[in-house]
This record gives sequence, structure tokens and C-alpha cells, in this order.
Amino acid sequence: MINITEAAQTHFAKLLANQEPGTQIRVFVINPGTPTAECGVSYCPPDAVEATDTELKFDQLSAYVDELSAPFLEEAEIDFVTDQLGSQLTLKAPNAKMRKVS
Repeated sequence: MINITEAAQTHFAKLLANQEPGTQIRVFVINPGTPTAECGVSYCPPDAVEATDTELKFDQLSAYVDELSAPFLEEAEIDFVTDQLGSQLTLKAPNAKMRKVS
């Protein structure tokens, strides 16, 4: 569903180290399947995990995705890129505005 690169996992692990124990990340889509769809990443404390969430386990963390966002995050990738101008987190979700048709 979602690929989180090693660089992004390391970045998230550093951020999560300063949060409440057990906090992970949540990846979501606001207005999925519409031209105004927007993707986001937020902290997900243990008490915010819903029974219908999908847990994606990675080496350094877990990412939770709600059931409405899941189909729109197929083939999504989160990366942490460093260049001469600095570092930035990128989230590419080619199916956020339209669900992938098999």
C-alpha cells in the first residue's frame, strides 16, 4: 500500500522519540477521490488507533491508515530528501484524487 523509505523511517523515528511512548504515525487523505484531495501525515498516539485502521509495520515504526483513505493510498511513497537547499519530507500518492482501477 504505502512505501516509507529508510530515510523517511529514520526521520519519523527521531520525531517519535520525543512523543508519548507508543505513538506512531497516521497517513491519511482528506477529500479522497476528488480534485481537492490532500494527503497528510500526523502523529497517532495509542488511544487514537481505531479498530478499522490498517497497521503497516516498518522496521522503525508503524503507520496507521483509516479505511476510507486506504484505497487512495495504493502505490503511495513517503521519502525524506536532502539536497543543497535542506531537507524535506515528500508524500507522493498518485491515486489520491482517483481510486486505482484494476
